[in-house]
Amino acid sequence: MIADLHLDALLDVLERRELGDDDAFAQRHLPMLEAAGVRVQVLPAFVDDRHLPESALRVTIQQLDAARREADRSDGRLRIVEGTLELREAIADGAIAGILSLEGVEALGRDAGMIRTLHRLGVRMAGLTWNRANAFADGLAEQTGAGITGLGFELLDEMGQLGMALDLSHLSPRGCGLALERYAGPVLASHANAAAVFASPRNLADDVLAGVGERGGVVGLCAIPAFVGPGDPAQRLAEHHHHIAAVAGAEAVAFGADFCGFFGDGIDPPLLPEQPTDVDTMLARQAEPARETFYADVLSATGQPDDGALAWGNAIRFLEGVLA
Repeated sequence: MIADLHLDALLDVLERRELGDDDAFAQRHLPMLEAAGVRVQVLPAFVDDRHLPESALRVTIQQLDAARREADRSDGRLRIVEGTLELREAIADGAIAGILSLEGVEALGRDAGMIRTLHRLGVRMAGLTWNRANAFADGLAEQTGAGITGLGFELLDEMGQLGMALDLSHLSPRGCGLALERYAGPVLASHANAAAVFASPRNLADDVLAGVGERGGVVGLCAIPAFVGPGDPAQRLAEHHHHIAAVAGAEAVAFGADFCGFFGDGIDPPLLPEQPTDVDTMLARQAEPARETFYADVLSATGQPDDGALAWGNAIRFLEGVLA
């Protein structure tokens, strides 16, 4: 069994629907999730630049609705869960448990209280930013120096009252530091690796890794080559695993593969806050690992059992604390 903390399937479903394909999840995602043994999958809603700012809320709600719709159409193979009991029941029944999240909070406009409405729609995790800055926080590629704005702290207060998890994956370094100091609720980095192993701006410095570990959070190993580094992906991710476990604790490492190869050549390489090097350019063009075998390959390279902490135990422990 595998628990994975990040897959942009809802964005793909919506974009494929615009092209006339109304069966993208069943055809492009569900079979691969089942083949890889994924039984828990966090599904974020993400707003592309072309929908900002006017359509951000509409597109977010459409993606959240798409998750429910695909679950209804899946004959029980996918369930969207909001509580721990639902999570355990889905796993026991052999279904994939889907958990809704936000990758960036542009849908809120400038209204921190709107997060309560999205929480009622089932959202249980949120990252304040993608790589761009917004009214609440700085992303990695756009940094105003605030890290987290006054509105952002209002949002953290709202999220803390709701018990939502705060995702640090795309937040600026200053934002991560402020979040770890000020946010009282659960924290994680759903899809990020260790900067000490490969120095991508999207990977986390040791102080952030340690802070996540101290808070009982988790870091999801990411499969994107630009964040893994050159070499065999499974072996390199074993290095990331070893380092994160050494800094944050063995109970802090999970999976957050962030597969996005299904978007095709029309998706630009990840936005980074500095001029890419030749290595960055090469990695941005490198194909991601096969989804069906990725988890087994990494577990083998790390020497971890497929029924253990990395495969699902750490992630489910964290998610049960969020969903309780």
